[in-house]
Amino acid sequence: MITINFASRNYRLIETIRAGLIAGSVVLSLVMAALIWVGISLRADIYAVENKLRDARATDEQTRPLFQERDQLVKDLTAMSGLLESRKFSWTRLLTNIEAVVPTGVALTSVEFNDKERTVMLDGKARSPEALQSLVVGLEKSASFKDPFLKHQSLEKGSISFNVIAVYHADSSAGVAQRKQ
Repeated sequence: MITINFASRNYRLIETIRAGLIAGSVVLSLVMAALIWVGISLRADIYAVENKLRDARATDEQTRPLFQERDQLVKDLTAMSGLLESRKFSWTRLLTNIEAVVPTGVALTSVEFNDKERTVMLDGKARSPEALQSLVVGLEKSASFKDPFLKHQSLEKGSISFNVIAVYHADSSAGVAQRKQ
């Protein structure tokens, strides 16, 4: 007689494998759902960051003209302060002081003023060496000019061409006294 045992262990093993595969499928489905949820969440975060970036760019575009206007105002104020500084210097006073020391027989061809070094360069012609010497002595004696220096002199067609440099000290008290009058 042949006996067949239908309740063998093999069926239990297949049933265990089947239960394991179902549990694995459920776990993988849960992991897949979690990954999809994370992906959607990241996509929403990226969208929010892109919106913020777009808003920041729009704000930057709106404020850029304001910053350019501010820079222009700063440049204008700098130029105006330079103008105010130049207004402090009186060319009339300088030329009056030069006129006071130039003797007869001396003709000036150019007057240059270096604001940074506060020096005056006088180019001109003198009829005689005595007239040129009188100019240099007049600059030395003047309260407005210090350290006159005869930089160049040459004889041309009966006259002496010269170049004199002196440090200019504007007498500010004279200007104040003149303004009060």
